[in-house]
Amino acid sequence: MTHAPLSELMRQHELDFFAPADCAPAARPLGRARLLILACSSSKAEGDGLAARDRYTGPLWQTLKAADPDGSLAHVAFLSARYGFGHARDPLPHYNTVLTAKTADTMIERGLGGFYPNYDLSFRTQGARDRHLANRERLRTAGGVIARLVREAGCAFEDVAICGGKEYVRVAEAFVSEMTDHNFIAGGATVTIINDQIGYMRAKLRRWLSEH
Repeated sequence: MTHAPLSELMRQHELDFFAPADCAPAARPLGRARLLILACSSSKAEGDGLAARDRYTGPLWQTLKAADPDGSLAHVAFLSARYGFGHARDPLPHYNTVLTAKTADTMIERGLGGFYPNYDLSFRTQGARDRHLANRERLRTAGGVIARLVREAGCAFEDVAICGGKEYVRVAEAFVSEMTDHNFIAGGATVTIINDQIGYMRAKLRRWLSEH
């Protein structure tokens, strides 16, 4: 599949990133335009129809839910090897995919215009291809997700935190750079990197969330 440049996607979909936010109660504008990009976790809750915030059960996600139970301190996005950059309140199927250095390189190369989720497109039979097309989840781009988050925030993000392992941080930093180029993130925004031993990461994440 061809990955269209973000500028082309913007043109095709006539996206207006400066339009007033149309926010559901669970995605209301906060006191400050703050964005948390949190790495996915290997531990996940079972069940159908769970949002990413509820699906992920790893230590960092536990800290997020304990420190910000109602989502009033920051807008939250997840970063996943299979699902890319996604909204934490969107439904997320159960899956098991590891982010390798090679996968991270591919995600960075695709940028905000890359389509997710990733699929194995090597089909042995036409029947397998037909089943794949019938059951395939809706594709999305990081550009589309960040545009939605900006709409919810009502303005470009002024404070950003990236929390996760080194490969997740590497991908997120590349995305944040591109988001800044497209004015999703303010040019003078503060970007906090949280990458350490898990206990320190949890403490630093809680501290960042409390600095509202």
